[in-house]
Amino acid sequence: MSFRTPRIDFLKNLSNFLPLGTLVLPSGPLENFTDQWEESYPNLVRSNNPAVYEETRRPIWTLGSRGILRTFVRRHPLDHSQTQVRIYILPADVGRTYVERDARDWESVRKLMEHVDVSKEAWEGAKDLGLPYHNCLSFDYDSLFYLFNTLPSPDPSASGMTCSFSQHAVNTLLDESEIIQGLRTSLYAYQRRSAAMIIRREAEPIRAVDPRLEEIECPAGGKSFYDSLTGVFYRHPRYYEEPKGGILAETMGLNSSILTADDGSLTSLRSGQDSDLSRSNPRLQVDIDYLGGAIFIVSLSRVTIWRPAGGSWNTTYHRIPSPPQKQGVAGANRRSSRGSCHWRSEIFTHIEGDALKTLYLDSNEILTPAADDLLVFDVILMTKRRLEEEMALDSPLKNACKCTNTERCRCAKDPYHSPLEDLHFLRIIVDEGHDFSSFGRKNNAVFALQKLHVERRWIISGTPSSGLLGIDASTAILETLGGDSDGDSRLVRHTLERRRSSGLELDLEPSVRKAALLQERKDLEKLGSIVIDFLNLKPWSNTKLGDDAASWKQYIIPNDNGQRKPRSLASVLESLVVRHRIEDVEKDIKLPPLYNQTIYLEPRYHDKLSLNLFIMTLAVNAVTSERVDQDYMFHPKNRGPLNQLITNLRYAGFYWTGFTRDELLKSIDVSRRYLEAKWSIGQNEGECGSLRPGDFDFLQRAIEIGETVLASPSWMAFSVAHELGMYIDDFPSDARNVWSLIKGSEFDSTNEPMPLLITGAPQMAKAQQHVDVHLYEPDPSSGLGSLGKRTLDKLWQDVQPTPAKKRRLGNDHSSPEQNFPTDERALVSTSIQKPTTLGKRTMSQGKQSVSPRKAVGRRPSDSKPQALSEEVAGKETFETAILASALKNSSITNPISPIDSTSPLYHTRLTGTASAKLSYLIDRISTLHRSEKILIFYEGDNIAFYIAQTLELLGIQFLIYTGSLSAARKAAYINSFTTTETFRVLLMDAHQAAHGLHIASASRVFFVNPIWQPAIEAQAIKRAHRIGQSKPVYVETLVLTGTLEEAMWKRRKDMSAQEQKRAEKSLLDDNIMARLINEADFIPLSQEEMYDVPKQMAPLECPQQLFGRGLGFTGMRSGDQDLIFPEGLQLPVGKRRVGTDSVVDGCESSSSKKKTKKVGFALSPESD
Repeated sequence: MSFRTPRIDFLKNLSNFLPLGTLVLPSGPLENFTDQWEESYPNLVRSNNPAVYEETRRPIWTLGSRGILRTFVRRHPLDHSQTQVRIYILPADVGRTYVERDARDWESVRKLMEHVDVSKEAWEGAKDLGLPYHNCLSFDYDSLFYLFNTLPSPDPSASGMTCSFSQHAVNTLLDESEIIQGLRTSLYAYQRRSAAMIIRREAEPIRAVDPRLEEIECPAGGKSFYDSLTGVFYRHPRYYEEPKGGILAETMGLNSSILTADDGSLTSLRSGQDSDLSRSNPRLQVDIDYLGGAIFIVSLSRVTIWRPAGGSWNTTYHRIPSPPQKQGVAGANRRSSRGSCHWRSEIFTHIEGDALKTLYLDSNEILTPAADDLLVFDVILMTKRRLEEEMALDSPLKNACKCTNTERCRCAKDPYHSPLEDLHFLRIIVDEGHDFSSFGRKNNAVFALQKLHVERRWIISGTPSSGLLGIDASTAILETLGGDSDGDSRLVRHTLERRRSSGLELDLEPSVRKAALLQERKDLEKLGSIVIDFLNLKPWSNTKLGDDAASWKQYIIPNDNGQRKPRSLASVLESLVVRHRIEDVEKDIKLPPLYNQTIYLEPRYHDKLSLNLFIMTLAVNAVTSERVDQDYMFHPKNRGPLNQLITNLRYAGFYWTGFTRDELLKSIDVSRRYLEAKWSIGQNEGECGSLRPGDFDFLQRAIEIGETVLASPSWMAFSVAHELGMYIDDFPSDARNVWSLIKGSEFDSTNEPMPLLITGAPQMAKAQQHVDVHLYEPDPSSGLGSLGKRTLDKLWQDVQPTPAKKRRLGNDHSSPEQNFPTDERALVSTSIQKPTTLGKRTMSQGKQSVSPRKAVGRRPSDSKPQALSEEVAGKETFETAILASALKNSSITNPISPIDSTSPLYHTRLTGTASAKLSYLIDRISTLHRSEKILIFYEGDNIAFYIAQTLELLGIQFLIYTGSLSAARKAAYINSFTTTETFRVLLMDAHQAAHGLHIASASRVFFVNPIWQPAIEAQAIKRAHRIGQSKPVYVETLVLTGTLEEAMWKRRKDMSAQEQKRAEKSLLDDNIMARLINEADFIPLSQEEMYDVPKQMAPLECPQQLFGRGLGFTGMRSGDQDLIFPEGLQLPVGKRRVGTDSVVDGCESSSSKKKTKKVGFALSPESD
């Protein structure tokens, strides 16, 4: 009599098991299997191969004895000496009542699966036994870059949506004939699709298969789902609801800010409500926008009831108790924010005036209104710094006082409680949210956001992590002739395939592969912080103590072989990212062609001198330090100073006057004494001491270079005056000598007039003003000579070194009797010091603009930078000086000269400069500026200053966008350059170009120096090549041939993406580039250059008239009169008050509120 139980019946039913796969084992001598299948007990499965036997017997025995696994055997039809074993597994989601399973059981399954062939041919016994078995272990090698750029474009549809309001909103967006109420700007089709996808994901998030599971075809038919990390099998997939949010990652230049402005903010899009939300219990909607280091909160209160066109709102409000105390922000970051001025401008540009009621909380000067008062606002813009301080445990903010009895008021003394914690927000949007992708730790902004009650979270960023860079940005930096759509498509495909792997290409050297893999891991760690800490995406955000904890590191981060779980990362990106492929965008809108080319220029005399002095610095240091210990610049402990030297060397590709005569003399003296000492030792011992082959000649050449430089009157004059030389032809002969920098220098004793006037731009600006003031007098040049004498006398008086400066320069030479070791770092001190640009008292019209001064300072072993002297510290800041220069009130549209052609001033021309790059820019700008706007990217404020001085001479109005400007002024500069014809040139620090700036009015882009980081260059180019651009964009990168600059540029172009990532922070991190720098040779000088003054200058192709470019002196004018501030923006008034729609304080950074010094030109005292 058999005794059957439900458990036994369940286990006997083979349909409850999944067909797993096949094992092929040698038949034992006692095994007499037939051609028919028969069930085998686990202990009967044997193998003559001890390794296979041990690795399969234990799992089969363990699982079979617990009823989790069943096996069937027969004689293999292709080889009777072999036994075929079919394995069936009980999935985790079946029979939990009858069979308990734990992690140890699934670990046994995972080990068994390493040897099971899951193919259908093996299951049928038809697979050739000589072929390798096919298990279900697979790995994903695709890089984050590749997966990001191959995501499918959004294709939303309103069909199947259960919420009628959301369905209507999606249909409205997808219908291009429908007008979005409250939105001034028309949306492109791809923008409508992105916005519709946002609404659909928010209103009805889909259920997605657990990204940890792989779908596997069972060999006997059907599907199963397998987690290869844990070994768990499921018959049916497990699902997680996708988040009500994600990452809007549209390509740079495709106006994702419009999507942010209209998503959830306008009437047509306010319908994004879940069907389960109670209409009597609505929730405030909040958008937090994050602009390059500044977070903004946007709160929409009236969001529950759909408002038909022309209808009215039916709204109620909901307050909740403060959320439970969570980990707070222990001291918010006190750095100044970049402000919300960009978003003020965007809202004004794209949104109708009465569509949004906005509160700007972007300064500590503005108190946060009470929770009830916040309900009247549609949008709250909040900077990151303000948010951190708002939510900090030790917040510097004070509670607003509501007491009627002020004598007993303690509001200001009680710990600050933010009214934002009392509300439940519907949505947070973080613009440029890559700072949330911090590596290895949470930042203060994440802690602050976790204290808010929020339902929907979005990040707006084209680059949430450095690996998440659009393919368009990667191809923008490549040289191209533009306009070839087929060629562009091939270029995109080639770039994608080249960067498909996670950095494990076999042709890469091991160190590069290791660095690339490390960078990939860092990028994924940063993405993980967004997914877990901000978006709270399941299962990754499941608690580690829960039953279903998921390890982002184990599933997503590649192992040492570059392998990761298949489909896991792709599934995460597909569930989060809303992004169009560039080819799909171009179906709706075609950007003008992009022409990108490198302009190779022959270095001129002063270019060669400057660059050779840096090579001399490295040569003297390497030889005299004998390349050992910390005196050697390439010693690891000198990495910081060496990086600064290389940075300065790159700046010198444009111009450099940072070396001094005394340092040069000392370096020559050190080199000579070193050679004498080593030569003496070599004579006695038959060898030249410890010198390497070629060192003797190399140091001799370094000495010759130094002597050549000291023998150059023009270099000596430019070095002392810190001027970029201007070569003027046909200057009035009676005044030419007194205006010459060479005549005014102590290094030239001739009194004969020079054939060319060699002077500086500030001096010629003084001469221009003098002529303009006397333009309509009989002789405008009268008094020009006496003015020149006063100007040059004042210049030489200002640049005379003080005793303290002489001591700092090391003017006291070493004694000839002094023995080794000598101070071989004579030139190093200035070459490693970061140049400081100091603006003196300048003016735009009729007042001089004095050149920058270079600071001298510390040696490689110094741990702290040297403080500026009182004399230097008392000068006006670079921002103030440049502002004066930038706002010159001169005409650019009237090329007619008011000077009579018979006047000697009429023929005076600027014929060349001391910089090859500046001369090229002058020719290009003077040709293009009337018909096109020009964007010039630079690295190093001195370069911008020199270009600005020259543009003033040419009467071309410009603006300089540098990091020292306040947020309000930055916004005004972009707005003025974009919307008016006044300013024709915008000079911009390349590192300031990555913060969502729209500069599509410029169609000519110049890079003064080649950019080492491709991402920075790409983002700079996309400032101009973006939606709104109507002209072809021409990009030119200026490179000096035969120099380290050219070697750097060519090396960067040859580097793989992995090598570029490895050396992103420093050229020295690339071994090839470090070797090129270490082995750099001197640039040869010709005899003509050394002795023929006209051969020394970089000539202009079209000499520029110097005098009479304007219409005469018309009086002083406030520079800010030419600026166009965006709506609602102005300079700060500095009072603290409760925020309203018209609040304007927060646009200034904290540093800009300090009292500024007045400068002697047309600038109102209130401005900046």
